[in-house]
Amino acid sequence: MKNRLLTLLAVTALSTGIFAQKTLSIDEAWQYAIENNVNSKKAKIDRTIADQKVKETTGIGFPQINAQAKYTDNIKIPVVVFGGQEFEMGFKQNITSGITVSQLLFNGSYLVGLQSAKAYKETAALAEEKTNISVKEGVLMTYAGILATDENILTLQENQRILNKNLHDTEITYKTGLTEFQNVEQLQYSAKNMATIIDNLKRTRKKLELGLKYMIGYPLEESIVLTSSFDEVIAKNNVLVSKDATNFDNHVDLRLQKNQVKISELLLKLEKSKALPSLSAFYAANANAQGPKLNNLMWNHPMLWGLQLDVPIFSGLQRHWKTEQAKLNLEKANLDLDDKKRNIENKAGSAYIDYENALASYNNAKELIALSTSIYNKQQIKFKEGMGTSFELSQAESQLFEAQTKYYEAALNLVQAKTKLDEALGTL
Repeated sequence: MKNRLLTLLAVTALSTGIFAQKTLSIDEAWQYAIENNVNSKKAKIDRTIADQKVKETTGIGFPQINAQAKYTDNIKIPVVVFGGQEFEMGFKQNITSGITVSQLLFNGSYLVGLQSAKAYKETAALAEEKTNISVKEGVLMTYAGILATDENILTLQENQRILNKNLHDTEITYKTGLTEFQNVEQLQYSAKNMATIIDNLKRTRKKLELGLKYMIGYPLEESIVLTSSFDEVIAKNNVLVSKDATNFDNHVDLRLQKNQVKISELLLKLEKSKALPSLSAFYAANANAQGPKLNNLMWNHPMLWGLQLDVPIFSGLQRHWKTEQAKLNLEKANLDLDDKKRNIENKAGSAYIDYENALASYNNAKELIALSTSIYNKQQIKFKEGMGTSFELSQAESQLFEAQTKYYEAALNLVQAKTKLDEALGTL
């Protein structure tokens, strides 16, 4: 019974440890980053601020209500001398209170300001989208880098196993006097070099994982398990993308620039609107009391309402020149829009060529792996049969290891090139 209880506690502890780990596919890591990355959080806050800015600007057109109250105790009442007599000017105790209501009826600048606030909100939304795209790009590349490192480590560990077996067999052969000690030394050299490479890659892997945790906003001290496989990631990125009939209208950079043109148009409208009259209405109700003592006050209740019309007539040509400057800024914004279109097309074309090169290099790296593996296997057989030297085996081994390293580099470059291409096309 005691052993069963201990077993149950051990299984429970193990299960708790397993479930405490965060498991993330490459898509889940990106979604996690959107919710927890500090830049994504800040972009979301900026969007909320922009939404509140629209509400703030809208509130200018609502009725504005203010209340005020004032109490005055004239310690020494002013006097005026007339005909040799002094007359007090006022009362010792004074109370004034009132409420004022104003309502904007027409103001061109307010209307344009309301439109500008909405454009600002659109800019914040687009900025959030662009931030999330950058976060996704970083997550994809770092995640893929960890998977490539893991695969490289596994491959090198298998190479290490074979290398250590060859070393062991060669040491036995040397003891029997059938081979030179130089062959043993050559394999020892390769074994030590292999162990160092593997250790370095393991440390690099920890560095990449730490970077991924930071990027997605995950606690650095907690463990994480990546569930997407290296082959799955490669499979998503090794299909040649068609560059025909590419439409950039939905590209986030283009939409941002179009919104900037819209803002420039609104700024021009704002300068023009300053020449329009402004009309507002107001109402005021007051209660005033005066007297020698607080318990002996005389009250009156004046009320009034009215309209106020403000008509700008001459501003020393300031409005004219500000309007001209706004026109020029709009012209610049349209030039930037045309340039942005060409820039996007240029980046897409360049990214497509980089992706074609990366795909060709990846396919070539796969073929080199097959060739170098075949050469190495044949050289191993020759070495064991005494028909080949340790130097020739070492050369074949180095060629294989180099091909394996280039393969993982090519695979990672392929993922990065495809990610850059998707970003350039506006499809990331």
